[in-house]
Amino acid sequence: MREASPLKQIDGPDPNFKDTCFRVASSNDVSGLSKIFPTVEMVFKSGQSWLLSPENYLFRHSKVRGAYCLGVFPNGKDHTTLLGGIVVRNTLVVYDRENSKVGFWRTNCSELSDRLHMDGSTSPSPATLPSNVSTPTLNTSSREIQIGQINLDIQLTVNSSYLKPRIEELSKLFSEELDVKSSQVNLSNLTSKGNNSLIRVLVVPSEPSSLFSNVTATSIVSQFSNHQIKVPDNFGNYQLVSYKLEPPRKRTRWEMKNILVVIATAIIIVVFVVLLAYGVWLVWKCKQSSNPYKPVDEAIIIAEQEMQPL
Repeated sequence: MREASPLKQIDGPDPNFKDTCFRVASSNDVSGLSKIFPTVEMVFKSGQSWLLSPENYLFRHSKVRGAYCLGVFPNGKDHTTLLGGIVVRNTLVVYDRENSKVGFWRTNCSELSDRLHMDGSTSPSPATLPSNVSTPTLNTSSREIQIGQINLDIQLTVNSSYLKPRIEELSKLFSEELDVKSSQVNLSNLTSKGNNSLIRVLVVPSEPSSLFSNVTATSIVSQFSNHQIKVPDNFGNYQLVSYKLEPPRKRTRWEMKNILVVIATAIIIVVFVVLLAYGVWLVWKCKQSSNPYKPVDEAIIIAEQEMQPL
């Protein structure tokens, strides 16, 4: 790895582990990591190699915004090295147990899943995250899918009656942690699940006509799945149950009809107001032109004022 002298090295999130972490920027935007950190080449004994982009060997610092840590660790007293699950983000891993081989194929896992569903495959949806899965995939493919909104189902270890009056506070907290506008985060579908609560977090782009990039969308999901979103103790612990990346919402015929009705109504009102104003002006003009009285000539007034008494 090339020298990273401009970066400030900081302590890791867990004092029990000596993580190698750097403070990169004030925000959690991962799009600029490739400009700061290099691509790492992982070479196998057979001579085959696998390239890792920064998103595949760095994970976000859970306590410092804009900081990242290496997801590569020494394996205790063993001479081997532990590689975190982030190295296979957006990677299709093939296990050939018969020949004792492992294959890696760089792909867009979200797009691949959608394609499998379109082909009629019965493969499980990537939306449900089992408890042993720590992170969703990050997109490194050049082909982007259109993402208009992100739905996340979050389970919190507090009851719904306690959470209900604090929905707005929690929504504002999520928006601050995600570094987005408060209007982009909406909480709904609060339900009770025993002593826990299940709530849906809806995240939308800053502008209605804009979209999420694949990297931004999966980064948002990763922050919840990796517990990088910090919540106060009064909200208990949380767990990402499932998520769904949805395409831009298309207007229905009923909505389009309503929009046309509103536009037509507005045009009619404007035309009516203009015609009414024109009618009032015509009436006033007619009254002015039909007045039988003429003003007294100014010269006569002046002449009368100059007359002398007898």
